[in-house]
Amino acid sequence: MNDSHSHNSLLSLKTVIRTKNFEASRIFYIQVLDLTIIEEYDDGNGSKGVIVRFGPDGSNAFLEISEILADHSFYQKAFDQDFENNKASIQLRTDNVAFWVDKLKDTWEVRGPIARPWGSEYLYLRDPDGMQIIIYQEKIA
Repeated sequence: MNDSHSHNSLLSLKTVIRTKNFEASRIFYIQVLDLTIIEEYDDGNGSKGVIVRFGPDGSNAFLEISEILADHSFYQKAFDQDFENNKASIQLRTDNVAFWVDKLKDTWEVRGPIARPWGSEYLYLRDPDGMQIIIYQEKIA
C-alpha cells in the first residue's frame, strides 16, 4: 500500500439519525431489519444511542440511532420532527428481496417490490421517524 494514501483515505461510513422516538427506532433497526449492535451509550445527561452495522462482520458501514432530549446542550428542535421527505434515504442491498417481503408483510407497512427500469427490485418502507428505507435486489443475471 502506498503510504501517501494511508493518512488521507476515507475508511468507513457512519450515518447518524437523531430520532424523536428512540425505543421505536431501536426496535425497528435491530429487530425488524436485523442489524447488529456494535455499541450502545447513554451519557446520563439526555443523550443515548445505539450504533449498528450493515452487512457481515468487517463491514465498514454503520448507522447511529441517537436521541438527544430538549435539555441537552446539543439539542436542536429539528430532532423532534418527522422525516417524511425523500431528500435522503437509506438503501440496503440484499440478495433476496422476496425474503424481506415475506418477513415484513405482517409487521411493517411496505410498498413493493417494484421492478425498476434498470432491472433491480425495490421494496420501500419508512422507519418510525419517516426516514425512507429501500431494500433492493440488483438485477439477477
